Amino acid sequence: MGELHVLLELQQIDLKLERLQETLKKLPVFEEFKRLKEQAAAAKEALACVEVSLQAKLKGIRSLEGQLQLAEDEHQEVLARLYGDSEQSAKELEKLERHAAALKSQQQKQEEQLLLSMEAAEELKKAVEVAKSGFSNVQQKLLEKQKSGNEEINRLKAESLLYREQRDLLSKQLTEPLLKEYHTLRQKFQGRPLAKVEKDICLGCRVSVSSMVKAKLYHPDCKINCENCGRILVPYYQE
Repeated sequence: MGELHVLLELQQIDLKLERLQETLKKLPVFEEFKRLKEQAAAAKEALACVEVSLQAKLKGIRSLEGQLQLAEDEHQEVLARLYGDSEQSAKELEKLERHAAALKSQQQKQEEQLLLSMEAAEELKKAVEVAKSGFSNVQQKLLEKQKSGNEEINRLKAESLLYREQRDLLSKQLTEPLLKEYHTLRQKFQGRPLAKVEKDICLGCRVSVSSMVKAKLYHPDCKINCENCGRILVPYYQE
C-alpha cells in the first residue's frame, strides 16, 4: 500500500473517531438520564412534603386527644360535684349544669374535629404510599437507564480505543513531513484534506483535474494537490 493510500486510510479512521466522539456527546441517554434525575428529585420532594404534612397531622391528633381527655376529666369532675353534693344551692346547681353542658358541647366538637383529623391522616398515609411508590419507580428507571447508558458509553469508548490503535499503527507508516501536513490541512478541510481521483475528477471538489496533474498523479514519488481545492490527491488505483 502506498503512503498516500495509508494516509487516506488514516483520514477515514480520524473521521470515524470524530463521529464516535460526536455520538458520545449527543447520546440520548444523557438527556434521558437528566430528565429522570429531575423526575426523581421532584418525586423525592413530593414524598418529603406529604410526609411532613402527615407528621404535622399526627401531632395535631395527639394534641386533640390530650385536649379531649382533659375536657372529659373536667366534665366528669363537674358531674361529680353536680350529683354528689346535696348541700349546694339551686343557683350553684344551675351554674354547674350550665358548665357541664358547655363542657359536653366542647367535648363533642373536639371529638368531631378529632374524627376529621384522623380521616385526613388516613388520606395522607395513602398519599405517602403513593408518593413512595412513585419515587421508587423513578429511582428504578434511573438505575436501569444508568446501567444501559454505561453499557452504551463503554461500547463506544471501546470502539474509539480500537480506532485509536489503528490510527497509531497507520501513523507509524508515514513520514513525519507528510503526517504534519495532513494534520495541518485537516483543520482547513474539515477533516478531509485528502481526496480520491476517480475518472479524472477530484472527489473533494468534483472538478476535473488538468492534464498536467494527471501526468504526475500516478508517479510513485509525486504528491499532487488539487489545483482547484488544494486537497492532496490520491489516485483511485495505485501501483
